[in-house]
Amino acid sequence: MKREKLLKYLSFGTAAVIIIMMAAATVIEKLYGTAQAFRLVYHNPVFIALWALCAVSGVFFLIKRKTIRKPSVFFLHIALVLILAGALVTMLTGRQGRIYLRQGVTTKEWASDEGFRQKLPFSLTLKEFSIEYYEGSRAASDYSSTVLLEDPDAGVSTIQVISMNNILKYHGYRFYQASYDEDGQGSLLSVSHDPWGVGITYTGYILLLISLAGFFFQKNSGFRTAVGNLRKQVSVILILLIAGTGTAKASGAGFDLPVLPDSISARFDLLHIYYNDRVAPLGTMTRDYSLKAYGKNGYQGYTSTQVVTGWLFWYDWWNVVPFKLKSKDRGTGVETEKESIRMQAASGKAFRIFPLRIDPETGLAVQQGGRVEWFSPSDPLPEELDYSTWVFIRRSIDLIHDEIKNDNWQKVSLILDKIVKYQHKVAADVLPSAAHFRAEMLYNRTSRPMVPFMASITLGMIVFVITGIMMGRGRKTPAWISNSLLAISIVLLAYLTLVLGLRWYVSGHAPFAGSYSVMMLMAWLVSIAMIVLYRSIPIIQPMGFILAGFTMLVASLAGSNPQITHLMPVLQSPLLSIHVLCMMVSYTLFGLVALNGIMGLLMPLEASAKLRDVSLVILYPAVFILTTGTFIGAVWANISWGNYWSWDPKETWALITMLIYAAMLHSSTMSRFSKPRFFHAYSVAAIIAVLITYFGVNLVLGGMHAYA
Repeated sequence: MKREKLLKYLSFGTAAVIIIMMAAATVIEKLYGTAQAFRLVYHNPVFIALWALCAVSGVFFLIKRKTIRKPSVFFLHIALVLILAGALVTMLTGRQGRIYLRQGVTTKEWASDEGFRQKLPFSLTLKEFSIEYYEGSRAASDYSSTVLLEDPDAGVSTIQVISMNNILKYHGYRFYQASYDEDGQGSLLSVSHDPWGVGITYTGYILLLISLAGFFFQKNSGFRTAVGNLRKQVSVILILLIAGTGTAKASGAGFDLPVLPDSISARFDLLHIYYNDRVAPLGTMTRDYSLKAYGKNGYQGYTSTQVVTGWLFWYDWWNVVPFKLKSKDRGTGVETEKESIRMQAASGKAFRIFPLRIDPETGLAVQQGGRVEWFSPSDPLPEELDYSTWVFIRRSIDLIHDEIKNDNWQKVSLILDKIVKYQHKVAADVLPSAAHFRAEMLYNRTSRPMVPFMASITLGMIVFVITGIMMGRGRKTPAWISNSLLAISIVLLAYLTLVLGLRWYVSGHAPFAGSYSVMMLMAWLVSIAMIVLYRSIPIIQPMGFILAGFTMLVASLAGSNPQITHLMPVLQSPLLSIHVLCMMVSYTLFGLVALNGIMGLLMPLEASAKLRDVSLVILYPAVFILTTGTFIGAVWANISWGNYWSWDPKETWALITMLIYAAMLHSSTMSRFSKPRFFHAYSVAAIIAVLITYFGVNLVLGGMHAYA
C-alpha cells in the first residue's frame, strides 16, 4: 500500500510541477523570447526527466492497481506514454530545416535549424512555382512548387507538386511549402527528417482515440456511474423572459446631419466594391467603417451607408461628429485610425467600385481577357484607357455630388444604375452571384448579437437564481414553463444558425477561424446542448443562457469589426474544422461545468452532491473531446508545418488545461475529488486555464495561434 501511495504521489506530483513549469515557460517566452523558454524549460534536462518520471511512475501505478482489468482506461494511459515517447524520439533524432530551390537548378543540400548543411540521398529541381488566387481577387488561395525528384540509385525520376497542406514524402524526408521569391522563380521549402518519432507518436494518437471511444462502453466507468445517479434525480425547470430593443433616429451632433434619402442609400447598397481583398456589397465596407468609427452598424438611426456616404458628400458636417473613443485613446493611434478611414471615404479612395480588365504582362487596359482590377475615382488609371471610360471613372462620383446639391435624386439614381451596369459588363465573371450578394447584405444586418447577448445574460441570471431557490426547496416547475423555455432556446439556435450559416455561405469556408466566428460557434453549441439535454440535465438551461450570452458578448466586443476574409492557404485543411470544433465544444462544456460548480457551492450538501454528478456527465466528454481536438491539431500542424508540437503558447496552455481537468476524473485515486464542495471549487478555479488558453494567449502571450 505504501508503494502504491508513493507511486500515486510521484505521478500526480510531477504532473503538477510540469504544469507550473509549462505555465512559467509561456511567460518567459513572452518576456525574453522563444530561445530562452526552450533553454530554461522545454529542452531543459530537468523538464524532460520530470515527464519521464511522471510516465514511468504512472505506468507502475496502473499496474499496481490492476487497471489492466479496465482495458480502455489502461490503454488510454499507455497511449499517452507512447505519445511522450514519440516526442522524445523526435527531439533526440529528428531534424528540421530549410531547402532553397531556384527554377532550373538541381539541389541536393538542405540547411538544418542548427545551421548545419545536410546532404539529401536524392536531388530536387524546381520546374515551376505558381500562386493561385481567389476568383476576382489578388488574395492567394494556394502556393505550389512543381519539382523533379531524382534518385538514380532507386531508379526514380518523378514530378511532384508541393503546396500548402500537400507535402512531399520520400525516404523519411518531408517537404512543405514555406515561402517563395518575389520574382516567382524561387521557392523555399521546410524540411523534416523524423523517420521514427512521428510513427511512434501517431501510434499513440490512434490508440488514444480507440481508448477514448471504448471508455464510454466500459461497465462501471465513472461516466456511466454518474449517468446512473442522474437518472434518479427529479427534474428542475426554469423560467425565462426575453426583451427587445428599438432604435430611433436622432442626431448626437446637436443638429440634423445631412444624409442620402433611404431610397438612394438603398441604390448605393446595390454597388459592388473591392474591399478587404475580395468583391463584396458596398454595404460590407460601410458597415465595417461605421463599426470602427462609432462601434455600431450605423449612427443614431442612420444606416452605415448613409454614414459613410455622409463622409463622402458632406464631410464638413460629419467631421464634427465624435468617434466612439475611450479617454485613454484620444490623441493616440486608435483615434488616428478612425480619422484615417473617414478621410479615405471623404476622398473617395475607399470606393474601389470601378473594375477594369488589365493585361498582366503589359499592365495596360484591355477590352477582354486579362485580369480584373478595381479602382477608385482618385486612383492612378492605366495607360491606353479609352477616354470615355476614363471620364466615367473620374467624374461619376463628382456628378453624383453635383446632383445631390441640386436635390436631383432621379439623376443620382440614373448615375448609380449606370455604375451597376458597368460593373456587370466589365466584371461579370468575378462578381459574386446574386444569391451570395443578397446573403451578405442579410448577414450585414443580422450579425451583431447585441440584443441576443443582453437578453440571454439577463434572463440566464434570473433563471439561475430562481433555479437555485427551487432546488434548495426541492420543488418542481410547471411543464408549460419548461416548454416555453425550450421554445426560446430554439429561437436562439435559429438566430445563431442563420448568422453562422450566412457567414459560411458568403465566405466560402466554415466559420472556424477568428474570434468572432468561434465565439458565435460556441454560443451555437451551447444552444444545441440546452435543447438536447434539458430533460436529462435541467440545470443546463440557466447555465446555457448565461454562457451563450457571454460568448455572444465576447463576439460582439472582439468582433466589433468581424470582417469576412479569404482563408489563408494554411487554414484550408479540413482538419482545422475538426480541430476547432473539438476545442470549442470542450471549452463550452468546461464553461457549463464552472457555472454548475458555482451553483454547487451555493446549494445544501445533498443537492451539491447531485450537481457533482451533473458535472461529471459533462466533464468526461469535455476532457475526451479536448484531448481529441488537441491531437488532431497536432496532426494538422504536422501536415502543414512539418512539426506536430512546437510548444507554441496556445498548444502549451491547451495541454495544461487538459491535465488540470483530467485530474477531476481521478476521484478513485484522489479522494478529495469525491467531496462535492472541493470538486465544485476546483471546477470554478479550473476555468481560469480555459480563459488563459483562449483569451490570454490571443491578447497577451501571442504566438502562432494568436489569430484564433
